[in-house]
Amino acid sequence: MAKQKKSSSKKSTALPKWLKVSLWVMLLLAVIALVYENKKYIRRAYRYFSHKYIKTQWKRTDFPLDYEVHGIDISHYQDVADWKKLQAINTIGDTLQMEFVIIKATEGMFKEDEAFDEYWDEAKNQQLIRGAYHYFLPDRSVKLQAGNFISSVALQKGDLPPVIDIEESRGKSKKEIVKAVKEFAAELEKTYKTKPIIYSNINFIEDYLADDFAAYPFWIAHYYQNEIAPPDSVRWLFWQHSDKADLLGIKGGVDANVFNGTKQELQKLLIQ
Repeated sequence: MAKQKKSSSKKSTALPKWLKVSLWVMLLLAVIALVYENKKYIRRAYRYFSHKYIKTQWKRTDFPLDYEVHGIDISHYQDVADWKKLQAINTIGDTLQMEFVIIKATEGMFKEDEAFDEYWDEAKNQQLIRGAYHYFLPDRSVKLQAGNFISSVALQKGDLPPVIDIEESRGKSKKEIVKAVKEFAAELEKTYKTKPIIYSNINFIEDYLADDFAAYPFWIAHYYQNEIAPPDSVRWLFWQHSDKADLLGIKGGVDANVFNGTKQELQKLLIQ
């Protein structure tokens, strides 16, 4: 009589399929969280190695003449390769040293520009006059937007006043826009003890802001226009005259600006 085979008592050690999937999902979420929390350092490392082997070239750029103080404004869209070489050459061959940089800090209720911390620190290290701006959305909570900027930007002595960048009506009337910007400006003024600068293109300022913000300094965008200089209808302190200036220390085009005054007058504008 043949012997009956003994049934195997050894149990399978394989994990259930649902548990495997759960573990993979948890691992993926952990990696995403790790990258998100360290994205600024990952970005800095990438920029360091990518710039190590790149020599930036430059060409002459059409800068308006007869202005003493030049500067740029940047966000993470501009790749600053060398902070020590923020220089341009105008059409008559003069080398222009950038003396101020205005950096995008925040947008809307929750977003902080991913390059802000790095650029903010580097501007200080290079002894550039620095400023920070918030991209304001008139159809979003004013208090949350103010909180977003204030929690991200610690202005210090020697910095420019905070900047409100408003370019979109987003379906709001002039009355609603004026009310929202005034409330936002009041929140910033209460925190930083100085009037903020208001940025926009010349048409938006004339249509929505000029009548109600005469006491505020304006920073205007004015290029691709028939007139070379901004119109006299707006009292402005800063003029963004190009969005494609070529600088030795930056890869690609960048927004270029002039200050409507002397170096001494600019110093008086800074936070004391």
